[in-house]
Amino acid sequence: MRVALKLGYIGTNYHGFQIQPDVPTVSSVILNALEELNIIENRHTAAFSFAGRTDRGVHAISQVISFETKNPDISVRMINSALPDDIFVIAMAYPYQKFNARKDALWREYRYFLLDADSSLNIESMRIASSSLIGVHDFRNFAERDREEKTTVRHVLRIDIKRDGKFIIIDVRAHSFLRKMVRKMVTALKIVGECEKPPEWLSYLLHSPQHHHIAPAPACGLLLRDVKYNIEFEYDEYALNRLKEKLKNEIFNNLTLSAVFEDMICCCKFP
Repeated sequence: MRVALKLGYIGTNYHGFQIQPDVPTVSSVILNALEELNIIENRHTAAFSFAGRTDRGVHAISQVISFETKNPDISVRMINSALPDDIFVIAMAYPYQKFNARKDALWREYRYFLLDADSSLNIESMRIASSSLIGVHDFRNFAERDREEKTTVRHVLRIDIKRDGKFIIIDVRAHSFLRKMVRKMVTALKIVGECEKPPEWLSYLLHSPQHHHIAPAPACGLLLRDVKYNIEFEYDEYALNRLKEKLKNEIFNNLTLSAVFEDMICCCKFP
């Protein structure tokens, strides 16, 4: 039986999604839970797949995994009982037998929260520059080199940029992404927004035969927000309500900690 799970996670404590030796990753925690619950017998024969290989510190609310199981008694709450509170399953589906969470995704969408507390970034220049990235292009200058990737050509479907309080929100939708692609795009857009480069600079980066180093924007601002498939997920209301309460507590704790840090800065002065 083929099962697909939609899940989210706060990526702060993990070295990305994909399994890596000797460090905690989101997929290693999930696979351990599935084995502990006897949902899968062997992770190597379960045909495990996932929608996106998020980097260390990146968050998600619509990551999708799929696997084979012989256990007919599976529920969202059952799986969540074996997971830490920063990883959470919110929906489940029973797709067609050959469903693959990576290959069968129609598109993926990331959202980046770019802090602009003093509203100094020129958002119109950023929007003009972003139009160069839409379409089919070679994004080698916007990606971390990866031997597993056969090509650096990707199809970006849309980019939306808007201001929301102290943040500029950047939404990027594409069929698929390269490693650190969104974060490098955000850095380039920020450079344009700071008026260090003209909007045409992004088009130059796409077509330049030379390699240009662009540092990725911080991982903490990136969220895997949506992945689209031709299957229907059944959401668990109890899991969603628990998640909302968890995230509300996280907001409270982080706002409180921010106020503490600001006061500590005020105290950093000579007596």
